[in-house]
Amino acid sequence: MIIYLVNAPNDPTMSKIANEQCFPALNMLVLGTWLKKRIPEFEVICSDGGIVGEEEILSDIKRLKPWFVGISVLAPTYAPALRIASEAKKIGAYTTFGNDQASQLSYKILQYRKEVDFVLGAEYGEYPLEKLIRKLAYDDCNFSDIPSLTWRNANGDITGFNYDTDKHKLGILNHELLGDRDRDNALDIFPATNRLLYSEGIWSTALNNYKKSFGHLHHGALPSGITTMNRVRGCSRANEKIKCKHCDMLLDISFSSPHRFWEEVKLANQQIHAELFYEVCDSLTSFASYMRKLVNFRPYDLGFDPYFFIYGQALDIVRNEELVSTLKKLNVFKMNIGLESGSNHTLKMMKGKRDSVDVNYAALRKLKKTGIYVYGSFVLGTEFETESTLRETIEWIKKIIQEGLISDIEIQPILPTPQNYYGKRMISDGLKFSENDWPFNVDEISREYIEKYCPVDYDTIIDAAKEVRHEASHYKLNFGSAVSGQEKYMK
Repeated sequence: MIIYLVNAPNDPTMSKIANEQCFPALNMLVLGTWLKKRIPEFEVICSDGGIVGEEEILSDIKRLKPWFVGISVLAPTYAPALRIASEAKKIGAYTTFGNDQASQLSYKILQYRKEVDFVLGAEYGEYPLEKLIRKLAYDDCNFSDIPSLTWRNANGDITGFNYDTDKHKLGILNHELLGDRDRDNALDIFPATNRLLYSEGIWSTALNNYKKSFGHLHHGALPSGITTMNRVRGCSRANEKIKCKHCDMLLDISFSSPHRFWEEVKLANQQIHAELFYEVCDSLTSFASYMRKLVNFRPYDLGFDPYFFIYGQALDIVRNEELVSTLKKLNVFKMNIGLESGSNHTLKMMKGKRDSVDVNYAALRKLKKTGIYVYGSFVLGTEFETESTLRETIEWIKKIIQEGLISDIEIQPILPTPQNYYGKRMISDGLKFSENDWPFNVDEISREYIEKYCPVDYDTIIDAAKEVRHEASHYKLNFGSAVSGQEKYMK
């Protein structure tokens, strides 16, 4: 029997992100690696709709007729994910959704979407997915024994994991297979990822996309291969009291041992010639001591010189004098930083009192001096935004573009979600996200929030984003506007 695991592609109506179609999704490979080791009697096929496109995924399902289809779902990929699930149900497959937004809306998804059989809400989904497959194939447990599973019972009633009441169960310290491990090596539960579960075509297409978009940043040889990895998880702002207001992620902190981290790097190079690694830890700079361990335990026999693209925080760069040196020793090539705003008033309300435009600017200057590129993201139109703060932000972004302090820009209006500050405010005021499970047009939710709470109207926010995108284009920077419709930027 075939298990088909797929990362759903973005809805074609959505704006691209700055590094779109350059880094194949890791989640399907991680799940597939686990299943191949634990239940080898099944054939596991993995694909990434973000690279190959929706049409090829639907064709695969018609041709392969898989027994089980697992689909990774986020807000911009929800409509394509439903179409994939519908095609899978036509051939009688079990269908399962997973990932952040699916987890948060599991009851509503099962209420309104008969093409979806199950939702897995796990932050660490390998073992729950294995148990679900064993249950369906061998009936060797009850559905209630499967962690973070939401399902319909024999009467059609929806039961199981509810994110609002059960999210505290998702942390790594609750993992059934943790044993005597702690956070420092908890991710060693999971084996090094088998990247050969993706076709050679996926890797070569992504590499070509990367070279077209980012080749100009490499002043020597271009990378022979690129990949995502995730051997560190979490963020120093995980506590709800200090979490960034637009964030809706769990941010549970966990680590692989340095040995397993470098094992993953070495295997990826052997399998797909990877040299550039996108470590997608929510904020790797939050964990300076761990980064020093990685430097100290780097193997002498790697046989190549890997370099890294990471997420980090400006505050960490400025407050920790030694951090930039550690980044350089680790061979960090580029950093993704949530800069968010060019106005102190807006920035502090969005992130915290210790954040400031001066801190962001100082971090950008330190990183440029060290030779590390910056991918910066900005969010416009919160309740704290005014016409004055919006203009401050636009002019500040232009300044850092003109000074060469940033290489890529992501800018979009605020998107409330059920689990971030802005979405929770809407819900508390009696507003609905949609009549069912998720709005296909996320711009409608963004517009509704801005028009109700922000002193600046929605169209002015969009014009500001367009102004920044134009400036980025003029200086030949990569830019995007994630979780935001594309059409309005084309007018």
